[in-house]
Amino acid sequence: MGTRSQWIAMCLVVVAVVPYTALKLAWLAGSTVGLRTDAQVAELHSSRMVAGNIVTIVLELLAVALAIALVRPWGRRVPAWAVLGLAGGATGLLAPILLGLTMGSALQLVVAGDLHTRGMDNMSPWVFAIAYGGFGLLALGIAVLAWRYSLDRWGWVLSRPPRRPAAWATIAGALGLLPFGVTMVSWGVLGPGEAGPHGMDAVAQRTVLVLSGLFAIIGWLTPLLARPTVRRSRTAWLVTWTGCTTAALQSLTQVLLANQGDPTPAMILLALASFPGASIYGLSVLRRRLVDNEFAEPAQGAELARA
Repeated sequence: MGTRSQWIAMCLVVVAVVPYTALKLAWLAGSTVGLRTDAQVAELHSSRMVAGNIVTIVLELLAVALAIALVRPWGRRVPAWAVLGLAGGATGLLAPILLGLTMGSALQLVVAGDLHTRGMDNMSPWVFAIAYGGFGLLALGIAVLAWRYSLDRWGWVLSRPPRRPAAWATIAGALGLLPFGVTMVSWGVLGPGEAGPHGMDAVAQRTVLVLSGLFAIIGWLTPLLARPTVRRSRTAWLVTWTGCTTAALQSLTQVLLANQGDPTPAMILLALASFPGASIYGLSVLRRRLVDNEFAEPAQGAELARA
């Protein structure tokens, strides 16, 4: 199936997905396993939660499909747009959780002496371990597989740093990434208050907000500052990719999931700016690399350009 690291990464994906999917299927079948309060049981059977559980199961299965494609020979023939779309979604949704909750949990243990967050009183601790621990393992596994796949298929793109796109795309990126970044850092440091995602008051949760904001800010700055060495170029692409996908996906996720599906006006405005702005900027940076005749390889460049 590939190298030892790919085999280990694939195992991480399976370990992450199977318990989480089994729990969601049990809830959809009417089980109340892991729930502690009648209010949480009632919420579990609401239309919003049923739809959310179905969507998350589909996303987990798509993650497994992506992981398989990343390690199989036929995966090199999957259209570039499909790989980029799935990998972008996985990065934007999982990177802040992998890094934010890991760092945030350590900080919370030091600052507060426990890992309690709002909502834990309604569920057994093992539910959070399966959910967020699974997300972290899934993110790690997909990251290893996607990075190896990208080097094998599009290593020539990563050999030169991302460059500043056209002025209009740079402005669109600034409007999408910078307000999101500054707001997330502010909510993470000062607390979400009434405008932000209610309930994200614990240190671990606020660390996720801070890192999401920093990813977006640094992701916008990197193409403007990156220098042309191979090692720095790969790091610059990784940072740009993570920043753009985080701003695009986390802004939408907060609108759909935060505050029990009742987003604040500030969250809606951020999503309306962040998703198109981050998408335009990221795609324009990639497009700039592909039309750079000095470095691009015509056949592969045409494939990515179509995607």
